[in-house]
Amino acid sequence: FGAGVSGLVDAGLLPLAALIVEPAKVLFLNNALNLGVLAPLGAAAAAESGRAIHFLLETNPGPGLGLLLAYWFVGKGFMKDSAPGAIVIHFFGGIHEIYFPYILLRPVMIVAAIAGGATGVATFMLLGAGLVATPSPGSIFAYIAMTPKDGYVSMFAGVLLSAAVSFVVGMLLLRLGKAGYDNLEEATAASQQLKKG
Repeated sequence: FGAGVSGLVDAGLLPLAALIVEPAKVLFLNNALNLGVLAPLGAAAAAESGRAIHFLLETNPGPGLGLLLAYWFVGKGFMKDSAPGAIVIHFFGGIHEIYFPYILLRPVMIVAAIAGGATGVATFMLLGAGLVATPSPGSIFAYIAMTPKDGYVSMFAGVLLSAAVSFVVGMLLLRLGKAGYDNLEEATAASQQLKKG
């Protein structure tokens, strides 16, 4: 995963990194990918220009926000009822792992996360967005703290557009097919097994 992302960065194909980054996150390789690949690249870029887009690739809370909003709007039962709390934990608390079971419930939902992630990165690129350091955890508050004074518009644009695309794609996907697991508890257990290894 790390080599793939690094190659896309070198080739200037950053939006395609979402094809690797979003599945890697669900497999709990997000920290290794961020700290092992993106953070060093970002630190080098930030030393030269004062900001780096690399810090935005894995940590963007937008795709997860859109996915959880889709569950809240068109989900059913416990999935729908638990989504608002998960949104608070994810978007404001920066704990991205909270939405991974929602993808395991319907694995096709990874498409929504990828679409949102690619949209966010493309927006960041077009508007010249970047952070001064890795936001940890990946909450909107950490994003605000790590954004240069002249970079708030581009940062918020990327986060919000990625959330919007993930939301729309997620709503469409939720209306198709069946869940990969019968309930959130089973998906959460599967997610924990992935984390352990």
